[in-house]
Amino acid sequence: MIASGVGHATGASPDRAGVRWLRVMLALYVLAVLVATVQRGGVLDAVENNFRIFRWAYFNLVQGVDLYAAHPAQYDDLFKYSPTFALFFAPFAPLPFALGLTLWNAVNAIGVWWAVTRLLPPRQAALVLSLSFVEVLTAVQRAQSNALVAALIILAFVAFQRGQLFRAALAIGVGTFIKIFPLAMLMFGLFERRIVRFALIFVGVMGVLAVLPLAVTTPTKLVAQYASWRAVEASDAGDLVNECVHCKRDFYAGGALYGGVMQQLRIWTGQPIPNWPVQLVGTLLLLLPMVVRRRDRGDADFRQRLLASLLVYVVIFNHQSESPSFVIAMLGIAIWYATSERTWWRTGLMVLTVFVVSIGYSDAMPAWVRGEIFARYRLKTVPCVVVWMVMQWELLWPGDRRSEAGTRPETGAAAIATNNT
Repeated sequence: MIASGVGHATGASPDRAGVRWLRVMLALYVLAVLVATVQRGGVLDAVENNFRIFRWAYFNLVQGVDLYAAHPAQYDDLFKYSPTFALFFAPFAPLPFALGLTLWNAVNAIGVWWAVTRLLPPRQAALVLSLSFVEVLTAVQRAQSNALVAALIILAFVAFQRGQLFRAALAIGVGTFIKIFPLAMLMFGLFERRIVRFALIFVGVMGVLAVLPLAVTTPTKLVAQYASWRAVEASDAGDLVNECVHCKRDFYAGGALYGGVMQQLRIWTGQPIPNWPVQLVGTLLLLLPMVVRRRDRGDADFRQRLLASLLVYVVIFNHQSESPSFVIAMLGIAIWYATSERTWWRTGLMVLTVFVVSIGYSDAMPAWVRGEIFARYRLKTVPCVVVWMVMQWELLWPGDRRSEAGTRPETGAAAIATNNT
């Protein structure tokens, strides 16, 4: 089944080596889930706070308690996701802590594996999963939702390519009610000839998802929850801008927000630069290829590279990006690399990205170096910005960038259209 993307697209026999590689990666991703549960599921007396937040959010929603108030008896920090996300935890919250954590992490890790195998032929998919493995492991170790968000963005793209407008709208909608930036995938709706139909479907999906918590709460309480959520989000945006960028924080534990390009500018200038002007420039650069190459909107290679760019964009221009958020950017960079022609400089950029983003923040790096250099200066952002600028350059002036490892210009579209149908 996995190999059908290549075999059906080209008429050749299935890529058995690629399928075996994918199976190995699936085993590693399952292992990552089990390791994370042992580490943070109470087995070793360490209980993951993020999962406690998500778990208690469901119970607080059902009980009509303000989701966004401090609940120090339940967990540290604050809940900052939507009321609908709290409801999403209905399958996980009632279970014993370790079992619920295992299933939640499995949804995230296996979700990435599933999405990437729907997008690319086996060999390329396995390469992407290999390059992203450390970041996926990091995300599940913190019980984060970023891997799931990345999977939903990719699955929305696949649905668009297959003309499945409801599935695309649902993937974007669910992702948006987890973290708001999957809304950026609406740019692919501009490619649709049935754009009005998609718009109506999307509005309907968003409306249903917004009121879905009414299954367990009252309209008055739900309106109050949304008001509290808005207040928390507005407060967070201001706090990061006003933060003293040279103050020491809990870098060793990954406690600081990375803040993308905006925070990099604040670090190096020492000035409280606001988020919105930088984010506006980044958004214009993201959309520029759609204007310059508007006649190529139907080209599968162009669309797929735009997806890779968007996956990086939503992290490096996100003022609330954290270390585990970079699984999304790493997937975008890995997709770009796996579908490009192999050159020494692309390989060099990929190696640099893996070193800084993944190895630099792992236990393989001495703690002092990791904390005082990599984390203190939020260096994860730097190689991602460099690669993203290369992506934008190639989108604007394509040339011949396609992979020599079996990728024809039509392979992306054909594989997406036939993979596991």
